[in-house]
Amino acid sequence: GFTLSPEEASAMEVAMLQRQIEEKLSSKLLFWGKLSGEEQDYLLAYSLTPAFGFPDKKFYFCTTAEFTLKQLPELSEEYITKSKGVTGRFRGDPSFPLEEPADDAPEPEDGVEVESFREIHRLAYTVATIDHDVAVVPVGAFIADAAKQIIPNKAYTGLSYGAAGALRSYFHFRKAESPLAVASLEKPGLARPGDIFDAIEDDKPAGAWSVTYDSSSTTACVKSFYWPGYFFFQTVGSAEYGGVYFGNGVPNKDLAFGL
Repeated sequence: GFTLSPEEASAMEVAMLQRQIEEKLSSKLLFWGKLSGEEQDYLLAYSLTPAFGFPDKKFYFCTTAEFTLKQLPELSEEYITKSKGVTGRFRGDPSFPLEEPADDAPEPEDGVEVESFREIHRLAYTVATIDHDVAVVPVGAFIADAAKQIIPNKAYTGLSYGAAGALRSYFHFRKAESPLAVASLEKPGLARPGDIFDAIEDDKPAGAWSVTYDSSSTTACVKSFYWPGYFFFQTVGSAEYGGVYFGNGVPNKDLAFGL
């Protein structure tokens, strides 16, 4: 389901605090989501460190069999290409090999494993791709300071009822890609909060997102149809917001045909 069990929630809370202390992170780790596998599920968290243009984002994972967070690896172009070619559900075992060893592959020496393409590499690629495509923030929640660092806006007080229910109020939380956002960050002077990110309203195909209110009309809910399982909420008139992914890591590539 789209939730954590009490055991998972408490274990992740401890694991995130432990990783934050061990790495001496300046800000706390945040829960990213749960990616379901056939044998075990993956639980994921991330950290943000201020940087020019966009904060550095690191992702951490554990399985529901062993709650110790480890950083996802950086991927070579070779592994990115291989990951794109893997389809179907995850197994839930980060060490699971995703290709047969080559005939001329060297034998392991003294217990040292030879690097090979495994599920952990596909996991790193998939998490980064989902985050790029659907991680969302409301307009005004982040600002660009004079040094062009993207930082949280401490004065953010939320969105009005009307604004919370409009797609134009939500933006991709990633390094700017659209010409408007890139130009806004490159020109001298302060940039408007609505100009520093790419608007999800401009995503293709049209209809890839929906925004609705809950039954009490106090919270707006943004949902991705391309990555089923991504949900974002914004409490009306409050600085409280957040997003999470609960899915199997497989996109809805037939979306354009269903709209």
